[in-house]
Amino acid sequence: MKWQNRTEEQRFQQIAETVQSHEMPITSYGDQIMNRIEKMEVRGNRQKNTNGKLFKKTLIAACTAAVVGTLIIGTGLVSPAWADKLSQVPILGSIFSSLDDSGLKNAAEKGLTTNPDVSITHDGVTLKISDVMYDGTRLVLGFEREGINNDLVMAKITNFWNNDFDQSVKGLLGMPVVKLPSGKEVTFGSSRTGDIYGQPNTLLLELNEVKNTEEFGDEFEVSVSVPAAQIEEPFVFQVPVKKVTEEAIRLTPDQTKSRGAFSYTVKNLDITPATTRIVINSTGEVPVSPEQKGEYSPTEVFYQIEDDQGNIIEPYNQGYDMYPAIPHLIVDKIYAAFSETPKYVTIKPYTCTFDKDLNLLKDADGQRIKTFYEELELTIQIQ
Repeated sequence: MKWQNRTEEQRFQQIAETVQSHEMPITSYGDQIMNRIEKMEVRGNRQKNTNGKLFKKTLIAACTAAVVGTLIIGTGLVSPAWADKLSQVPILGSIFSSLDDSGLKNAAEKGLTTNPDVSITHDGVTLKISDVMYDGTRLVLGFEREGINNDLVMAKITNFWNNDFDQSVKGLLGMPVVKLPSGKEVTFGSSRTGDIYGQPNTLLLELNEVKNTEEFGDEFEVSVSVPAAQIEEPFVFQVPVKKVTEEAIRLTPDQTKSRGAFSYTVKNLDITPATTRIVINSTGEVPVSPEQKGEYSPTEVFYQIEDDQGNIIEPYNQGYDMYPAIPHLIVDKIYAAFSETPKYVTIKPYTCTFDKDLNLLKDADGQRIKTFYEELELTIQIQ
């Protein structure tokens, strides 16, 4: 997978281009690349004008269900009527159902995604939007391309700011642009775009921490424009979007915890079958433990989310600022989906520790050492 981000700082562009220029097995050099990116990654603030972040996460395809579906229908062991019904089951036909993203896969399996199946052909190349998921936090679009015999779908982006991309190979795609009926681009906190490993001729666009969602409504239409190399006219789609409302819980807890000068308030907690999103406001200085003094110092404050069974869900972006004790007045962050809706969740603030060279302290397994603050733990009732 070659993730590309529209608004990443230029210092990371060289890393992204280096990764893109090497075809390698998904497991090769993974640790080295991730360690290098983690050490250099800088996460900007997540307020209204936040730039996108470089995402490290990879989509892993598990195509067993789709293959089995093809074999069942292809063998002629079922009637044409049943074959048609089977082909409509999301787990057999959805791009999302084969991803290593439990939230999207869960939404697809529950039939909470939509399949607009809109396609456009330009100069012998056909592009189709086959899958859409929107839950108020993430807007995800799945694309399929036909007419080009090339393993790559997305071109190398040469300038993220202007959406300039490599034009040397016909049919490679530039960055999709999504607009509302008003003509305004959909604004978001972070994004990721790239080929889907294991699913040839497919592309995924994900806009995270979508902003100003109150003006969208539960059903709306977006315009999606996708440029392509050596094709003069872009692919422009009008795509209906339906918000996931089934099993969605949207809370405004407005609960606060304090320790010394530091205080934080959980303003919003959204739980859907596809995503968990939390919005936190904080004030005061980052708390410091006795072990984080002298040549050591704390990072910014992170927030671990744990359900009533002790299960921990991880944030999608675990980047950090390369400066000690940076306060973030607003944290708007997405986490993985819960496997089932919890009765309550516990927010557990913690910091990690920098040494004098701004390296993170890690344990024997290479994991960040976390310093939790029990007096800052906060429980939110869900059911």
